[in-house]
Amino acid sequence: MKDRTWLDKVEALAAEAAGANGVLLFGVEERLQGRRWWFRVTLDRLDGPVTLEDCERVSRDLSARLDVEDVVPHAYELEVSSPGLERPLREPADFARFAGERARLVLAPAEGEPGASVEGVLCGVAQDSVVLEADGVRRPIPLARVKRANLSFEFPKKAK
Repeated sequence: MKDRTWLDKVEALAAEAAGANGVLLFGVEERLQGRRWWFRVTLDRLDGPVTLEDCERVSRDLSARLDVEDVVPHAYELEVSSPGLERPLREPADFARFAGERARLVLAPAEGEPGASVEGVLCGVAQDSVVLEADGVRRPIPLARVKRANLSFEFPKKAK
């Protein structure tokens, strides 16, 4: 097994840089694309959308921190972004925060039910379930069945 303590340090530095610039760290991904290593640092903000300026400030700050600490054992490219319009929903608080928004959930099979993909409007969280309204019906879905969930952006329909 590879030593990944340096990746933990990158995540810690990214969290520090985000916090110092008034945003939250949503996640850090590392990937090899062709012959280049990339870090994608994703930011979040509870009081509104992440702006381009937020990304620029955190990118400059994190880049400087990574240069000083010199923890990454290979060359890399750094990308800083927001979670996007179809952002992942990971925690129960995410489902509550985005109540009223459209979402797509991929469900694991359950006793007597196959796996499925469902889409509808988030109504929040009740006990250990996310409540989703689809086709006029509110349906509690156990959080334990949710394998993956994202907001589902729809372009506004043009007036004719």
